[in-house]
Amino acid sequence: MVFQAESHAANRRILIIGTDGLRPDSFDPELMPTYAELMKRGTLFTSFHAAYPSETRVSMTTLTTGVYPGRHGVVGNLKYVPGFGEDGLVQTGNDKHLLSYSRMKSEPFILCPTLGDRLHEHGKCLAVAASSSPGASLLWNLNHPELVVNPSSWYGVSKLEQLHNQLGNVPEERSRVKKERALWAARALTDIHLKNPDNQVMVLWLSEPDASQHDYGLGSPENKEALRLIDHCLSEVLKAVEREGLSEQLDIFLISDHGHSTVRAQGSLQGHIQRACDELGLQSKFVTTGHYVYAAAEQELSNQDVAALISWLQAQEWCELVFAGPSEFVDLRGVLPLELLLGPISHNRAPLIAIQPKWNDAANEYGIPGTTQTLTSSSVLLSTHGTVSPYDIQAFCMGVGSSFKQGYVSNIPCGIVDIAPTVCHLIGLRSESGFDGRILAEALQPELIKGLQQEPEVKKTKVESGLKSAKGLNVLTVNRTNYVVGC
Repeated sequence: MVFQAESHAANRRILIIGTDGLRPDSFDPELMPTYAELMKRGTLFTSFHAAYPSETRVSMTTLTTGVYPGRHGVVGNLKYVPGFGEDGLVQTGNDKHLLSYSRMKSEPFILCPTLGDRLHEHGKCLAVAASSSPGASLLWNLNHPELVVNPSSWYGVSKLEQLHNQLGNVPEERSRVKKERALWAARALTDIHLKNPDNQVMVLWLSEPDASQHDYGLGSPENKEALRLIDHCLSEVLKAVEREGLSEQLDIFLISDHGHSTVRAQGSLQGHIQRACDELGLQSKFVTTGHYVYAAAEQELSNQDVAALISWLQAQEWCELVFAGPSEFVDLRGVLPLELLLGPISHNRAPLIAIQPKWNDAANEYGIPGTTQTLTSSSVLLSTHGTVSPYDIQAFCMGVGSSFKQGYVSNIPCGIVDIAPTVCHLIGLRSESGFDGRILAEALQPELIKGLQQEPEVKKTKVESGLKSAKGLNVLTVNRTNYVVGC
């Protein structure tokens, strides 16, 4: 049995196809017939979860490292790191920020090994083709940018410049979705990465339907066009897999990084914090990014000011929960520990405070449920993500190939933190360790899981804040892996 499993792994190649922002309930068999057909042949994970915050670059880093942000250090799409540049703001979608970070801060940007790093140690490659931002694409394999193909950058690598010339420029978009970028990335995968046997693990990452949902709303005609687009890209990839004779050799993960909620704009967090400081007469200075509040660098922080700010936030109509990093603030009434969201924190990049805004099941104009009292001042943002609302935190996942059970539905909680350890297991890197995630043994063929725990222990915990007006935080634990599943 062990010999059979090792023989299987030696010939495995893995393809991860990511569709940014695809909500599981957005699947429509009429718009996505290729997905529908694969569901008959693979394993569908119905309880698959993003990392917190449910943002692309956080989830992407969690996916490629197999650890949570408390360890890998990418705690937000936009991070505040004093000493980086003039303002300390690191934009993770900006490849130049990522490539200059280690030089400016004398530490790695990603604090744990990625799948690309792990494969490189074994003489194999992780190759990426993506239509997302150049920074988001690079996070997959930051130490080996020569293996990352993105239409917006060749990362200063001459080999990639040649590939760009081979693929040609991205045609001008003729619709309201990012169709041409998606087709360009799909062609980079089929024409370049699939043909190279050294690319044992490959990624195709598409920025739709996320982009159309942000701009036009969940369930909009543009959103439906984006669903047709990603299904078309999948169809083209499967044709190329067949042409290359890889059908029996390849396992495919079809995933998304997070869900989406309709926006009910409440004004920016920065504006709220400024108002709080003015009303309370606070002397401490704060910096905000996303749902985070940081203490500004090079100033003495007053614990009394922080306590007053937290109390002010808890009194706002749009605020559901407040989380704090430092232990002296976790003891305050109604405050929950930030480690519940980020996992155990082993670095100094975590914020002072994280805010969870309120959400409900209200539907938008297209009848799609899930609305969040979003901390934004934008009048054009129709749908977004980043919270622990179940509409944001639940994502899509399906596994297809000879390693997976056929026509199987798994209701066991899992998440993107589990992809890296499962990939390593499938391709025979059984000695790889240090993951927060687990191997998705429940979805694999019996001969591949000898020695693994095959009956996962599932525990549900609700962490109450003690405030009558606030929901608690729901956490599911499978064996030793925790998944935040909503509030």
